[in-house]
Amino acid sequence: ILRDISFSFEPGKSYAVVGASGSGKSTLLHLLSASQTGYSGQILYDGQELRDIRRSSLYDLISVIQQNVFIFNATIRENITLFADFPEEAVERAIRLSGLIRERGEDYLCGENGSGLSGGEKQRISIARSLLKNAQVLLVDEATAALDAHTAHQVSHAILDLSGMTLIVVTHTLEESALRRYDAILALRDGRIAEQGSFEALMERRGYFYSLYTVSQ
Repeated sequence: ILRDISFSFEPGKSYAVVGASGSGKSTLLHLLSASQTGYSGQILYDGQELRDIRRSSLYDLISVIQQNVFIFNATIRENITLFADFPEEAVERAIRLSGLIRERGEDYLCGENGSGLSGGEKQRISIARSLLKNAQVLLVDEATAALDAHTAHQVSHAILDLSGMTLIVVTHTLEESALRRYDAILALRDGRIAEQGSFEALMERRGYFYSLYTVSQ
């Protein structure tokens, strides 16, 4: 699916991965999260080949936010902590930085698979989980695809507001205000990186990304 891809993600920077359906965006994230291991070439974390890293060690390092967030029929707090013990200040920080709406309160019962929550609230719980885990790399796979435009905007910027993490975000929503905030955008086409650069640079180039963005508007 992916061919001749070579790229280095720098620690602490943010990257958007865009492209048409079937271009390889989600495959790239699956590879980075070790969901698929039958690849040729190398995937390196700090110079260490991914195949040689224990899954438990890798999942201490990375966190993944997907379109579908599993929610237990438990309280908001329990869904963030996943029933583990964390210091109160750490939980409060995760809730605050995720932008999780507090009107319901930590003890609000979320319902079966989050039936009592909005789509945006589910995604914010997923963000809070990642913050509490203190992951160094956050992989986001089409997290806002099922959200309305306003909620998608809020969640996208809540993710971009996170500091101290390397963000790699697969997105189908080509919103200018969010795209301008990424350190770099990777535009995939037919399994290859067709273009890479900042929003401004790619728009000035008037190439593949420019066409994607113009059509989306």
